[in-house]
Amino acid sequence: MASSPGVHPRDGFRPTDSFAERAVWTALKDHMPAGWYGWHSLRIRDPFKYEGEGDFVLAHPDRGLLVLEVKGGRVEQCDGRWFQNGKLMDGPPLEQGTGFANKLSLRLRDLDCSPPAYGAAVCFPDTYVESQPSQDNLRGLVIGKGELPHFEVVLPPVMERALPEVRPPKGRWIEALHRLWGDTWVPSLALGTRAKEATDQRLGLDRTQVEVLDGLLENDRALVQGGAGSGKTLIAAEAARRLAATGQKVLLLCFTVPLQKWLSTRLDGSGVDVVTVSGLAKRLVDSSGGARLNPVITGVDAWGELFGRAADLCERTWDVVIVDEAQDLQFEAWVLVSSLAEGKRLFAFHDPGQGFWADRKPPRDLFKAFYPLPRQLRGPPGVRALSDKILGKPFDADALAAARADGTIGVAVAPSLTSVPDKVGAEVERLLSAGLDVGQIGIVSLRGQLAEGTIPGRTQVGRHSIVRADDPAMETSLVADTFLRWKGLERPAIIVADLPEGELGQLDIRLNIAVTRAMAFVRFVGTAPALRAVDT
Repeated sequence: MASSPGVHPRDGFRPTDSFAERAVWTALKDHMPAGWYGWHSLRIRDPFKYEGEGDFVLAHPDRGLLVLEVKGGRVEQCDGRWFQNGKLMDGPPLEQGTGFANKLSLRLRDLDCSPPAYGAAVCFPDTYVESQPSQDNLRGLVIGKGELPHFEVVLPPVMERALPEVRPPKGRWIEALHRLWGDTWVPSLALGTRAKEATDQRLGLDRTQVEVLDGLLENDRALVQGGAGSGKTLIAAEAARRLAATGQKVLLLCFTVPLQKWLSTRLDGSGVDVVTVSGLAKRLVDSSGGARLNPVITGVDAWGELFGRAADLCERTWDVVIVDEAQDLQFEAWVLVSSLAEGKRLFAFHDPGQGFWADRKPPRDLFKAFYPLPRQLRGPPGVRALSDKILGKPFDADALAAARADGTIGVAVAPSLTSVPDKVGAEVERLLSAGLDVGQIGIVSLRGQLAEGTIPGRTQVGRHSIVRADDPAMETSLVADTFLRWKGLERPAIIVADLPEGELGQLDIRLNIAVTRAMAFVRFVGTAPALRAVDT
């Protein structure tokens, strides 16, 4: 929800019976100093449930914020007391503005931001002020009826008088003020309903996907390329199911254990063998009776040896080999796949935009036909626009702005790294209160499995237990796992956590994988420096 200089609302004051406030709004609309921001009737509720209102809140990016308290009618001070149209005021006019300015400052601090300075002044739009009151704290801070047409000249010295010396500002405090004021809210489907619709829509194939599936099955060797949400895994599973139904032996290979377990559940009873490529290699080597090799313990380099030995040992018992998330397989793994599929049918599905390792890609010489999946169907337009922005592609700025405004994409600021888990727990609670259940929410960590202090390394966030993506109870549980282990999986709502405050390798790929797991909503949770670093 972005703001721009000028008075808000743009086209008319907020509903009010105060002719004085209407007059001030008109004067600000016509005579606001260049580069200033203004909001009519900004209301807040602090942690103690105090609901306060500032008649007008004005802001200058370099100087700070000024609360302008407006008092209509005939205003005068008699015997040290203040009267409005002859009636005694509840308190001095500046006191109300100063009190709200203090509370507004604390509210901004809750949002991890603060202006360079803040203060208050008063405006009497029905009273001519030929000289300032002698009350010392009001000198230079009272604006009268005669000054309204000259706001561009009058307001800067008033702000200078009202505000103390500047200090370094913190965060996007003007944007925070605009959010607190509340720009546009268009009622839409409840989050829970939108999540259900996203889940239901995911289960079907559109015409383009059906055409790719039909063309695929007419070939012996085909490579399908598509972005996240284009239906690659869905088509791979459906192709495996159809081919197995004809009596052919089908092997469906994938990269991660969580995806293997998810696919196994979906294809249960179909006769399709679903295995990770590393799990198959280890099974082949272990069953050969030779010396066992555990790359997880021995080291990364041992995977190449394992895949090579498995390629020598494998029997070509399957009629069809299908590979999902093919961009993640290293060269030696493709040697195994090539051996398994020698003289057989081979289909692979890949997304270069999710390729975490630059030296890994499917060898095109293994394939004869190539099919693109041009459309991303999973996720709303704003999330797809964010994905394009992350990858440096042309993106729909209007769709991205709309998604931020309607809550499809949200940000939660944690005051410190240690408070991030609690903030994640609070976001889970918000999603649950909006109608989702825990099985519709996933937490994606941008860190790897070996990183310390990450969300997936915990047993719970807030009051909710969490499981890893390969847990048997993952379908009905709150899942938290690393970005790589989330590949091929999805949830209606995704919370992106463990954001870096500094450099992190392949950050664009990590972010793209994380946000494209979302079918309906994305929430980023981190400290202010971390959120700036990922530039969402």
